[in-house]
Amino acid sequence: MSASLLAEVLRPGDRVVVGQATSEPIGLIEDMFAAAAHIADVSVFCGFSLNPAWTGTVPDALRITTYCGLGTIGALTRHGRAKIIPFAMSQLSAALAARTLPVDVVLLQVSPADADGYHSLGFAADYVWEAVHLARVVVVEVNARVPITRNSCRVHRSQIVIARESDCPLPQVQPEPAGEVQTRIAREVAKLVPDGATVQIGIGKLSDAITHALRDRRGLKLRSGMVGDWFPALVDAGAIDTSAPDACLASLAVGSGALYDWLSRSDLLGFALPERLVVPIPGSPFMAINSGIEVDLRGQVNAEFLGDRYIGASSGQPDYFRAARRSAGGLAILALPSANERGDVSRIVPRIASGYVTSLQSDVDVIVTEHGIADIRATDFEERSRRILEIAEPRLRSGLLPPTL
Repeated sequence: MSASLLAEVLRPGDRVVVGQATSEPIGLIEDMFAAAAHIADVSVFCGFSLNPAWTGTVPDALRITTYCGLGTIGALTRHGRAKIIPFAMSQLSAALAARTLPVDVVLLQVSPADADGYHSLGFAADYVWEAVHLARVVVVEVNARVPITRNSCRVHRSQIVIARESDCPLPQVQPEPAGEVQTRIAREVAKLVPDGATVQIGIGKLSDAITHALRDRRGLKLRSGMVGDWFPALVDAGAIDTSAPDACLASLAVGSGALYDWLSRSDLLGFALPERLVVPIPGSPFMAINSGIEVDLRGQVNAEFLGDRYIGASSGQPDYFRAARRSAGGLAILALPSANERGDVSRIVPRIASGYVTSLQSDVDVIVTEHGIADIRATDFEERSRRILEIAEPRLRSGLLPPTL
């Protein structure tokens, strides 16, 4: 489908939802940019993206919204070109279902059809699935590199307009080696995770370090919004429960080509919608491990704003923390360095002065830095402030005074 044909599908005033991560159709985004001059008043909702097109010239005719400041879409949020709608994952699916976030057109990347005519979303199962059922038209790019996975989201060819076919490499994020601080944090976090636990964790250097520290565990299960290259490493180490069909479920997989190749050969990791990932598994304590930009002495977490710049996301953090607290023996674990990379600004603060709170003081059980573990369950404000201060950067503790209660 050329840009002119896509212009025939789109109508003035349309609301477009774009698949995120590996389900974002790179070619269709190019076509939409080319067609934008001929379409009036089109809104585009795009989530976590690794598409470099968003860092280039985005047509002024398109009004962009997103739930995150991560990936390439972050460049647009920082310049005010994309507007933030602060959705948690559970709220995003619900907003689409209730049509408070309307959708007319979905742009999506899928696998080639199977023998029954169904296309897989590959390494993605998220809010776009809700949009698929509500949109006037679903326009897809069929990519030979997208595998048919164990995924709850499959779309029949009769439900879609096949716009183009491609053989483009999937967008990659290469793992980076963890530093000393991440390694020390990981050792502390690992003390909290028993054999047989259900683990939720994301991607990045700290996540890689934590999963490396969990290699000697056995029978671990997985419920995670995003999975990276650490997953095959945990499987190879014998840490993952491989006996139950649904022991390991995720919403997205984002990583290197080696990760995608491994997942294409294995059906151990299934892909499920976010609402399923926050249902605790009986008999397996749910360990929700998340990070943040800063935490205050009351236990409030900011995982979104650095100063007045939106660089993170609410994402699933509150949902996962609350799932952990519903699980017998589960823990809502916040893990972060005690200071910035230069070591001169504490990431533990007296109070989140900006007012941007991602997770409430009542959502967090344990805070972990490279200096230890602060268990703040069933603590009053004075006691939790004292415990959190004990894991702050020692050179910066004197400047951290407990807030007036």
